[in-house]
Amino acid sequence: MIEISGLSYSAGEFNLRDISFNVRKGETLVILGPTGAGKTVLLEIIAGFRYPASGSIKIDGREINYLPPEKRKVGMVYQDYLLFPHLNVFDNIAYGLKSKGMKADKTNSAVDEIAKKLGIDHLLDRKVKKLSGGEQQRVALARALIIEPDLLLLDEPFSAVDPNTKEKLMRELSATLNGWNIPVLYVTHDQVEAADMADNIAVMNEGRMVQIDEPKNVFSMPKSEFVAGFIGTRNIFKGTAKRVDGVTEVEIAGVTIFSSIDMEGDVHVTIRPEDIIVSKQPLQSSARNSLRGKVVAISEKGPVINVTADFGIDIIASITKESFREMQITLEDEIVYTFKAPSVNLF
Repeated sequence: MIEISGLSYSAGEFNLRDISFNVRKGETLVILGPTGAGKTVLLEIIAGFRYPASGSIKIDGREINYLPPEKRKVGMVYQDYLLFPHLNVFDNIAYGLKSKGMKADKTNSAVDEIAKKLGIDHLLDRKVKKLSGGEQQRVALARALIIEPDLLLLDEPFSAVDPNTKEKLMRELSATLNGWNIPVLYVTHDQVEAADMADNIAVMNEGRMVQIDEPKNVFSMPKSEFVAGFIGTRNIFKGTAKRVDGVTEVEIAGVTIFSSIDMEGDVHVTIRPEDIIVSKQPLQSSARNSLRGKVVAISEKGPVINVTADFGIDIIASITKESFREMQITLEDEIVYTFKAPSVNLF
């Protein structure tokens, strides 16, 4: 397990502030955030290339704050892999073992074993310049894993590949990581990548962790205006909440919406467009929220149609193209939006 507690760091005007989290063996924590949030700086502190101003870094109970990188047992894969171009695949993988003075026969055996596990044993004599992107990634992983690290750090490992190749490499990486019972910290700014790779997601902004949660909760229940905006939440409102008969009523510009979250006072409200049922007539439903309004905008977004309706506030709903055609929705149509109280997130 890696345990980070109260970690802080300063460099010029940038500050990393009070970072705390745990990752157990076999788990992947994806650190998600915009450029400049401090994601790579955090990895470099954990790897030993920078030292923290305060706080602690423990791996399996061992504090490593001020150990040099080679004594931390941390493997790291960089976004451009940083393979040695003058060395072949074998020597790239073996580099960490040779630098520790491991005997040649043991080094050869270790390289052969991990190369077979990662399906690159046929490439050991090849120059890295001759490798595909996927092959380079597996070589970089082999070099990081051959030292039997207690922690693996991955810094934007797919930033240099095209989308089609990325999907294939992500599947391969997931399969590889499943075979290693170590904690993994995985940095990305790509939300789809984060959702696919993470056991948990830590959203980072301006040197702080602003939400750590399961992927489904980060994307459906953001806990701050920044997280909601960053993940692309379309319906974000400010309102006033009060509890009435075991449910929360939220007033937004004269419109009342019901939520199952127990909060009172000034709140932010988010509703995911895909959680809204669109119909021409009111539905017989147990859903608390049923609003009648007028269609004011229609836009096609890939496989779905976004329908915006005015209920006193503009709310966007996403429906399939087939549903859109069946209902024959046009501008100025009267429309009904139905959604459940648990679908209304408050923070």
